[in-house]
Formats: sequence, structure tokens, C-alpha cells
Amino acid sequence: MRISTAQIYDNGVFGLLKNQYDAYRLQNQMSTGRKVVTPADNPVAAAQALVTEQKKSVNQQFLDNQGNAALQLKELDSLMNSIGGILIDAKARWVEAGNGAYSDSELRDLAIDIRGKFEGLLGIANNSDATGFYRFAGYQAATMPFVSSNGVVSYQGDSGTRLLQVETARFMPVSFSGRDLFEAIPTGNGYFVGNPGAANTGSGVINNGTMVGTYDNRTYTLEFTASDTFDIFIDGTYSSTVTGYVAGDPINLGGAQVSISGTPAAGDTFTVSPSGEESIFTTLTKFITALENGDSSSADFRNAMLRIGASLDQGLQHVLNARSSVGASLAELDDLTNLGKDLDVQYKTQISDLVDLDYITAASDLAKNQLQLQAAQQSFVRVTSLSLFNFM
Repeated sequence: MRISTAQIYDNGVFGLLKNQYDAYRLQNQMSTGRKVVTPADNPVAAAQALVTEQKKSVNQQFLDNQGNAALQLKELDSLMNSIGGILIDAKARWVEAGNGAYSDSELRDLAIDIRGKFEGLLGIANNSDATGFYRFAGYQAATMPFVSSNGVVSYQGDSGTRLLQVETARFMPVSFSGRDLFEAIPTGNGYFVGNPGAANTGSGVINNGTMVGTYDNRTYTLEFTASDTFDIFIDGTYSSTVTGYVAGDPINLGGAQVSISGTPAAGDTFTVSPSGEESIFTTLTKFITALENGDSSSADFRNAMLRIGASLDQGLQHVLNARSSVGASLAELDDLTNLGKDLDVQYKTQISDLVDLDYITAASDLAKNQLQLQAAQQSFVRVTSLSLFNFM
């Protein structure tokens, strides 16, 4: 086989260029700290690294959303704690108002305190976040949710709940509708409510009652024909007559049990009907009115106070239930965040395994390359210097 001088030169140059390119590639890897500087270095590893980077980016966005959701929920929890404190204080004033020794003047002093709590609760209900959006307006976040006019509070928002995506298939509520939190408070004991007739003239007082079975959700009307005798009407239809009633004895009505103290007058009526809903602002307004106008010794005052006390209890329980749901969401966020942080570490490790440089191996390869390059350069010089004329 004949080898021409041109072939010798071409092969020598090719070897020198290849070694120089390898030296350049290794030096570039050493300077960047990556073994895959361009996709051409390792197309498979580069593609896998790109997919993992995308997963890591999405996971980081979820972590950011989880942090945002946790912040909003913690702020909600703080507000609900304040709401609960106001209702607890109001219930304490309710207990004081039940002191038969309080004068009308002292009751009016309590009314001033309750009015202050009313305003404080209204301020919380209209609380806004750092961006100016109202927390309890539902989807109408730019609209002040509660407007008070002559003691009547109306809701201007909707029943929407804002959601934030905190995982691939998990959208977490980060707000409460003011309608749900402040207005949807069950009346009575949560199952039924007892009310005296507006035209009653006797001293009968109906309590809030208890459940003795499954309430049938019908309306019962007790109409006294004497202080110890009354007719029972179910949904407006006469049912039966009770005689010899003793004040305080239990009266069973379709799973509900109530009792009436005092002495009802002939013609007095009392109703037991399914529980409805009442705004906590309405409850406080009724409380203020009762304290300002009521006579602590009258049956009207005592009947009103029993309903108000039950509504305050329901309102407090309603807020506690809402806080429980917030607490559960915060606990879930903690778990999701811990999982997200673990995934972030795993993604970083995978990316590092795919593209990060092993400096020990790279340094060894660079030293070997330098030796090869020096040998190639020296051999090229010697081969290119061969000439027959050198020996003539």
C-alpha cells in the first residue's frame, strides 16, 4: 500500500484538530461545571435533563402557590380568631344581661358595648388584603361585601370561593364567602326554633329545646286556651289538646322537645318550626334592641334573650367549624409542601446526574488529552520533517 505525502499531512492535521477539539471541550466542561454543555455532547441526557427541568419548574410553581395559599389561610385564621373573640365577648355580655338585678340603665350600657362589637365585626367582614381585594366578597373581590344602613347590614358579594391550584389535581379554597361565614347561621338550636307569638300577653317563656329523636321538620303551634291547657296545630291543622300542663314540663313535638315556663295567658301562642338562617349582624342588632328597649323582668325580654343566646352559640360554632376547615387546609399544605421540597431535591439530583461534571474524571481526561496532543504535535513535526534529501 502506497501512502502519499498528502495523506500523511492530512492525517496528522486531522489528529491534531481532533485532540485540540477534545481539549477545548474538556476545558469548556471544566469552566462551566457541566458535562453536557450543548445537546450535541449527549442528546439523550440533554433531553432527559430538559424534561426533568420542566418537572422541577412546575413543582416550584406549586411550591410558590402553596406558600401563597398558606399565607392567605393564616390571615383568614387570624380574622376568624378575632370574630370568635367578638362573639365570645358578646355571649359574656348576654350572660350579664340575664342578671335580673340589672337596671334598664345598666342594660343600655351593655348595649353600647355590643354596638361597639357590631362595628368591630363589620370592620372585619370588610377586611381587604394587601392588594385591596376584599376577603369575604366571594368572586366580587373588588366590591365591599357588607354595607350597613340604619342598622341593617346587606351583603353585596356572592357565594363564590376563590381557589388556588396547589398540586396537579388539587385546587384549594383560600377565601370564604361572607354569605357563608356571616349570614348562613342556623337559628335556634340548629334543628328547630321556638318562638312566642307577637301578641302574647302572659309571662310564658319557651326555651330553645332539645332533640329527642329525628325532628320531622313540621311547624307546631301551641295555642293556650287557659294557663294549663293548649291546643296543638301541625302545619296549621288542629291535632290534639293538652290539659293540666305544668310550667316547665317537657312537650314532645315530632322529635323536638321544648318546655314553657311562666304563666301563659289565654290566647297566647308559641311555635316550634324548622331552623332557618340568620345573619350574625341581625343577631347583634336584636341584642342591641333588646338591651336598649327591654325590661329585664318581662317575658318578651326573656324570650328574645333566649333566641339571641342560641344564635350567638350557633354563630360561634359556625366560625369554629370554618376555622377547623382552615386548619385542615393548612395541615394539608404542610404535607404538600414537604412533598414538594423532597421532589425538588430529587429533581436537582437527577439533573445533576445527567449534566453535571465529575471534576476528577474530567481532570484525568484533560491530562490524558494534553499528553495525546503533545505526542501528536511532536510526531507530526518529525513525520513532516522526513525527506530523502536529509540523507544525501
